[in-house]
Amino acid sequence: MAVAVSEIDRRHSRVISNDDDSLQNSLIRALALVEQAEARALTLALTDLGDIELPGVTPATPEDQAQIRAISPLYLASQLEEAGLLPAVETLSGLAFSGALQTDLGEAAAMIEEFWQQRHDRFQEKERRALYARLFGADGPTSSTRTPEKIPHNTEFENLMIDMAESLYKLGDESIGAAYGSPHAQTRLLTTARSLAENLLNRSGGMTAFAAREILNTIQAAVQILQQPAVQHALGARSLWTTVRAITSRYLHQNSETSAYVSRGKSGLVLLSWLADSLPQLNTTRPLANLDSPVIEAASDWLQASLTVREAAAETGG
Repeated sequence: MAVAVSEIDRRHSRVISNDDDSLQNSLIRALALVEQAEARALTLALTDLGDIELPGVTPATPEDQAQIRAISPLYLASQLEEAGLLPAVETLSGLAFSGALQTDLGEAAAMIEEFWQQRHDRFQEKERRALYARLFGADGPTSSTRTPEKIPHNTEFENLMIDMAESLYKLGDESIGAAYGSPHAQTRLLTTARSLAENLLNRSGGMTAFAAREILNTIQAAVQILQQPAVQHALGARSLWTTVRAITSRYLHQNSETSAYVSRGKSGLVLLSWLADSLPQLNTTRPLANLDSPVIEAASDWLQASLTVREAAAETGG
């Protein structure tokens, strides 16, 4: 399968900003998707109870839509994992609890203590990585070394995601002024979207929404800790991500391509949530996207970030 990621003109590729507000917006969107997935799961559970009259639901696989809506935030979470977000806070809380950090953490001390005390009540790193591997495959050198070997990896996901992103990115090729691109381009997009949706649905389960909710809550708690000025000052950092890099490089001896993973996670969230919204149209011949759709920009961002991740992995031998 030919991968044309390198065809993107880097000079014109917009890089998603990795500031705190941008990440918070993505987390808000991710939680909204989980809420939609949970609402659908509740509707299905009530239906199983018997003849209960429920509001009408949109036709065409609403339960499948719920599954992919729940998967979308987990993709964001998987990329934040590669960026070192949760490993950094888990390491920080362990150091603080052991007394290894000889500094005043101010109001952050209570937050870190609570995070440490709840460590057995949330998904552990190996559990998170096992879930990500089953859905998205191993991603990056840290995934391959920390994911249990017996966990099945979705080896097809990466290429299928590339295919769909490229189909969106190239939708305007040979459009001849058409708002939806050429029929051939729409057909290719439809085919790639179907393949990716089928791949993900075959690997998701009833616990997907629950897992997404729990992991997102943990991520939000981690972000809140890393935004504390006392924490940043203790590590000689001035932002959330410089704090993450300070912890992962100093204590975990890792130097991952943080900004690329964060960009990939945020743009991937947009792509997969678009796929969930488009699911009812995958059995039709209607155009899936027009040339002004924001998802095309997200596809470009995801491809560019993926190229950066691959190049960084090649340089380090990952």
